[in-house]
Amino acid sequence: MGAAWFSLAAGEMIAAQYGLGFLIMESYNLIQFPTIVIAMATLGIIGFLSSALIRWLGTRLMRWREQSLGLAG
Repeated sequence: MGAAWFSLAAGEMIAAQYGLGFLIMESYNLIQFPTIVIAMATLGIIGFLSSALIRWLGTRLMRWREQSLGLAG
């Protein structure tokens, strides 16, 4: 999921007029390094949180997988 967010931002850097990727490239062109860091940190946090959500949902919705692997207590 984190890689998906990174790919989305990369696409925005190339061909978008809105989004975090566009903000990063525009800030780079205008030499606004604090904005670049904040946008990259935001992208990282969104990627981490969405990955954590997917992992959490996976453990809740696929309890059968833990049982078949012998991991259940």
